[in-house]
Amino acid sequence: MKERKYVFIGLSIGFILFLFDRWLDSHNHSLRISWLWIILGWISGSLFIRIHNERRKKEETIKEDHQRMLDLLNSLPGIVIVVGENYEVHFVNRNYLLEFGDKRGKFCYAMLKRNSPCENCRINEAFCTGRPIKDEEIFYNNKIYEVKIQPFVDVNGTRLVIKTLYDITERKKAEQELTRLHLEMVNLERFNLVGQMAAGITHEIRNPITTVRGFLQLLGSKPEFQLQGDTFMLMINELDRANKIISDFLSLSRNSPKEQDYLNINEILRRLYPLLEADSLTQDKQIKFLVGDTPKILLNPDEMSQLVLNLCRNGLEAMQAGGTLCISTYVENSQVVLCIVDEGGGIPIEYLDNIGTPFFTTKQNGTGLGLSICYDIASRHSATINFKSNPGGTAFYVRFPIYSAKMTS
Repeated sequence: MKERKYVFIGLSIGFILFLFDRWLDSHNHSLRISWLWIILGWISGSLFIRIHNERRKKEETIKEDHQRMLDLLNSLPGIVIVVGENYEVHFVNRNYLLEFGDKRGKFCYAMLKRNSPCENCRINEAFCTGRPIKDEEIFYNNKIYEVKIQPFVDVNGTRLVIKTLYDITERKKAEQELTRLHLEMVNLERFNLVGQMAAGITHEIRNPITTVRGFLQLLGSKPEFQLQGDTFMLMINELDRANKIISDFLSLSRNSPKEQDYLNINEILRRLYPLLEADSLTQDKQIKFLVGDTPKILLNPDEMSQLVLNLCRNGLEAMQAGGTLCISTYVENSQVVLCIVDEGGGIPIEYLDNIGTPFFTTKQNGTGLGLSICYDIASRHSATINFKSNPGGTAFYVRFPIYSAKMTS
């Protein structure tokens, strides 16, 4: 249609010139070209058509190039945003739309929920320097992105910047976790070496302690030292306390697996109940024993006895006279649960993160190894220990997995 329009315009111009020539002829003017004007008009129209076609082809080529560029940006794996010199967003790809919504026609700083450009804006820096920029940014969605900013000139001559964002949050977390694990491995190797050395030293310490204790008992039994009986007893008690610390430490550093068998944890509790009841009565406290119907699980009876005694004695020591310690067992989520609840004052908030750490204790004469031994025993039984504490008391939960004999064979 446009080509016909240009032909019509050319012919019209030629016809007008032809009429003008006739008018000149009728008034005896010398300018007479006749039908040449129509031919010139047709030629002019053809030239107009050619110019129009060339312009249209150029526009179509620019449009196709622009579309190819947009398709390329849309196919990139990351989040892509194209920004102009005035911070206006010209283009965003599908990934951007999924993450931030449509911001085309708005300003790039709106993506960060800002009302003005950022200080030291990297996009502005890219426009000024003309060099690409690589950086890392944390956006309002708490994700970490690797950011690449590349200035370029559009096919129509407009200066733009393409900003590409790649979500590296998981990679960063993985790197941090790998670093943490590496440090833990280094510390574990160091602690293991120190533990082996300390275990050897403590074995040697126990021998002279036993000798000194024996001589103190011997001297204390002689008549000339009867007046110093209390002093001798104090020294013997302190040696016994030192020996208990060494025994607990050796128990904590012992990593060799002990034989386990299919046992019911209730049987171990029933065997320990008289001992626990005696401890509670001497402290004017009570024991409540609530056992549920639990299956047999893989246990080492000696280690389980030590775990139960440590947890129960901690609970008794945390309570005032008249308090009740409740020991219960039940099945929950395919696990056998041992629950020990005291009526003490709870664990202070500032100590919660240190529970189970070797040598950490809030007791005046405590060793800080009782709970550490419990965690170590639970680990060897593939069990977990967690607790809940408030000013009304503390509850410890030991959860043992239930395995069938077929699964372990």
